[in-house]
Amino acid sequence: MTLTSGDRETVHLFTANLDEDALWSFVTPDPDTGAYPLREALGVDSLDDTQVEGAVAEDLDGIGLAGFLTEGIGVDEGQIAADRARIDAIRGAVVIIKGAAFDGAHVPLSPKPPLAHFGSWSMTPVATTMEPLRSEAASGITTPAPQPAPVNAPKTSRLTLWLLLGMAALILIVMGLFA
Repeated sequence: MTLTSGDRETVHLFTANLDEDALWSFVTPDPDTGAYPLREALGVDSLDDTQVEGAVAEDLDGIGLAGFLTEGIGVDEGQIAADRARIDAIRGAVVIIKGAAFDGAHVPLSPKPPLAHFGSWSMTPVATTMEPLRSEAASGITTPAPQPAPVNAPKTSRLTLWLLLGMAALILIVMGLFA
């Protein structure tokens, strides 16, 4: 079976044979060198690290790994139901990658150690409705808001100019009287 990244709504779960400290450097690109061990282990040229989650299964007490996938990532509950017990039995480091990390391009994946593919599922579809809007503003024809009267800038500028000239002349006359 060939593994592909799938569409943007696909979610892949990989186990990672790494200790917790090594996991974080594995799932994060090095800002100085650009090295990205996860990208190399998947055998891909590009990978959007904002669509990647690393976790240690034991750290997900209370919610469990399956709960994290459904509630935290958005995996469809119906798709994961058959695998829930196996997912919650996983121990150690895991890597969760959304298809959006590959821009939904259906890129072939060739996981190499320390990765092992565990499963792939789809995210829960977003509920949409195509019901008509039921508000007064959404029905009928609306009239545009009244536009303010245009300001006649040239007249204002001329008036200001005449006022300034008049004040200057007045100042000169007053100065001439007291000189």
